[in-house]
Amino acid sequence: MGCNRNCGLLTGAVIGAVLAIFGGVLIPVGDKLIGKAIKKDAVIANGTIAFENWLVPGSTVYRQFWVFDVQNPSEVLDKGARPRLEQRGPYTYRVRYLPKENITENNDGTISYMLPNIAHFEPDMSVGTENDTITCLNLAVVAAPALYTNTFIQLLLNTWIKSSKSQMLQNRTVKEILWGYKDPFLNKIPFPVDPVVGVFYPYNGTFDGPYKVYTGKEDIKKTAIIESYKNKRNLSYWEGHCDLVNGTDGASFPPFVKKDQILRFFSSDICR
Repeated sequence: MGCNRNCGLLTGAVIGAVLAIFGGVLIPVGDKLIGKAIKKDAVIANGTIAFENWLVPGSTVYRQFWVFDVQNPSEVLDKGARPRLEQRGPYTYRVRYLPKENITENNDGTISYMLPNIAHFEPDMSVGTENDTITCLNLAVVAAPALYTNTFIQLLLNTWIKSSKSQMLQNRTVKEILWGYKDPFLNKIPFPVDPVVGVFYPYNGTFDGPYKVYTGKEDIKKTAIIESYKNKRNLSYWEGHCDLVNGTDGASFPPFVKKDQILRFFSSDICR
C-alpha cells in the first residue's frame, strides 16, 4: 500500500517534470510558429488576410460638421451690426468605405494606391438634414476682393457682384456649403473661372493620393506605414514634426502592437 502510494507520487513527479520540460521547449517553439504564421498573413500582398482587410476599411469612418447660422442678416447688412450666430448640427457623413483603387505592388517593399473620396449623409446620426438652409458668409464675394486688390479689378468685381445680385451673406443648404454650388457672382465673370464654390469642393467623385505604404515584407513592424503621400514625405504646411507624413492611413496598423505603444495615423483632410 505504501509502495503503491510512493510509486504513484514518484510517477506523478516524473510526469510533471517531463511535461514541464516539454512545456519549456514547446512554448517558445509554439510562439515562434504562431509568430511566423502571423507575419506571413500580416504582409500586405495579394492573397493574404491582411491584404483583404486593408483593401476595404473594416471600421466605419464618419465625419461630422457643425455650421453657424446668422440670425440677424438684415441688421448685419444694413446697419453693420455684429452677427448673432446659432450653431447647427452635427451633420454626419460616412466616408472612406470604398475599396482602394489603382493598386500597384512595387519592387522596393511598398504598395501604391489611390483612395476614392465619397461622403454619404447619415440622417440617423445627424441633427437636421443636409437640405437645411443656412444663412452664412458668401465665400466668393468675400474672398475675391481680398485676393485681387488692384483698384481697376476691384471696380470690375463690384460690377459683377451687383449684376449678380450677390451680397456678403447668402442662404445655402448644408449640402451646398460643404460640397459645392454654382455661385452667381463667379458665373458672371467673363473669364474661364470655375463658378462652383464649396468648403470641400471638389470632393465626391475624386481621388486622394497617391499613397505609398510599406507592405511588411522586409520589416513587419512597418506594415501599412506610409512611405510617402503624393510622392512627398512632408506636407509643406507646418513646421517640424507636425509637417511629417507618418503613421498609417488609419485603415490598418502593423502587428504585434504593444499596449503602451502610440499609434499614429495620417489624415489628408486636415493635413495632419
